[in-house]
Amino acid sequence: MRVNYKNTPEKYQAIAEKIIPDLLDLLKSLTLLEEEIFERNRALDKEKEGLGIPSNQLHPLWNELMDDYFQRQMQLLTGRVTPQYLQRGPRNSYASPSEYNYVQTNDFSVDFIMTKAEEARIITHFQEALEMKHQFVLRLVDGNWLLDEKFYGFEDEETWYLDSL
Repeated sequence: MRVNYKNTPEKYQAIAEKIIPDLLDLLKSLTLLEEEIFERNRALDKEKEGLGIPSNQLHPLWNELMDDYFQRQMQLLTGRVTPQYLQRGPRNSYASPSEYNYVQTNDFSVDFIMTKAEEARIITHFQEALEMKHQFVLRLVDGNWLLDEKFYGFEDEETWYLDSL
């Protein structure tokens, strides 16, 4: 992983050494959880065949799986995101590869942008099927850096799209 400091005065660069690893740890935890849920759902899908449940219907335990996913995401996010962000709730989707699969490799770069003492932006650049980027906006709240917004975008575009964590 490479870190680029963009428009960031030197006095703020030390903050990056704290909040970038914290954010990446959160993304790794979310990745592991998402991959686990994906595998558990795949097992439920296989079990449906044996139970004679049509493929277009849900497994009886699917709602429990989603409740577990929601609760565990909320546990991971609590204390790491702003209350406003937490009210929006976590993602309700999962896939393989997971949303933040790139953090398990070191094949991505990070831009750290901090021009104000109470706000930092971390932009991750990574390659999936397309060159993509995520932007995480962190705010200093009561002495803690909390994630407040997340966006995604495409490398060849200037547009950012609001997204769930």
